Amino acid sequence: MQPRWLPTLRAGIGVAVILSAVGALVVAWPWRPLEVGLTSLWAGYGAFLVWASRRERSGTRLEEDAIVLTSGAQVTRLTRDDILDLRTDLPGRHAWRVQAVARDGRLITLLAVPPAELERLRRWHVDPQGWRARRP
Repeated sequence: MQPRWLPTLRAGIGVAVILSAVGALVVAWPWRPLEVGLTSLWAGYGAFLVWASRRERSGTRLEEDAIVLTSGAQVTRLTRDDILDLRTDLPGRHAWRVQAVARDGRLITLLAVPPAELERLRRWHVDPQGWRARRP
């Protein structure tokens, strides 16, 4: 798992890249098409770093009383009462993500949770006291 400060660092690098592209355009007066094209690509790369760092904050955290989903700036809290069932998206070995079935029928994908964690999540859902037990 990456440190919490890493997406902020990457966003800062993206801002620095954008500022350096603007600075390069100021220094390169009069502009030629090649210089404008290359600096635009460089600024686009900086914008991508800023945008992607926002998405890096996405994930799922298991707490004592709730599953907390973070997707960018949106945070969703699912308590045991909100969840009807936990399951994988596909049966058997083809599964690659875990989903929560909400009481209202919605399927909520648990971000960054591998299918191997499904049994632990089911223990959390069924047994509030014994869910921390280690897997055999």
